[in-house]
Amino acid sequence: MSLDTDYFAQLMSSELDVSKQLFTLLQQELDAVQHQRTADLDTLNPAKAQQVADLKQQAGIRLKWMQSHELPLTPECLCHPDLQQNTSVLELWQQLAAQYDLNRQISERLSEMVIALRFRAEQKLRILHARQNDPHLYNENGKTAGANPGFKSIEA
Repeated sequence: MSLDTDYFAQLMSSELDVSKQLFTLLQQELDAVQHQRTADLDTLNPAKAQQVADLKQQAGIRLKWMQSHELPLTPECLCHPDLQQNTSVLELWQQLAAQYDLNRQISERLSEMVIALRFRAEQKLRILHARQNDPHLYNENGKTAGANPGFKSIEA
């Protein structure tokens, strides 16, 4: 029984389109984070969440089709004789893999930026909540000032 390679190509093409749209949203989010435009993030986050859900759905449809045709869920599926006949399938597979890699890279970059910004915000909050220049912390000799040093052994 031969595979409907055109349908498989159509599935991958749809998934690739959704993946590219997600990449565009991730780029916009990266720009908003870099320029600290939080209002933009408020609109981008729901759109990104929807795009991720759409991508999961598209990928799920493709994977289900592959499973139903007993194809491996790896690049080895391209070794199937029917898929080798359709050159667009190989091209789409490569484009899809490259797009997933781009999405992963920009997501990692966003994650690193958000973690760094969070760390800076936490540092600023710690500074704001710290004790206000307590004069009893240290004196000019580097010793704790204001604290009872106790008696020296001679005075005791």
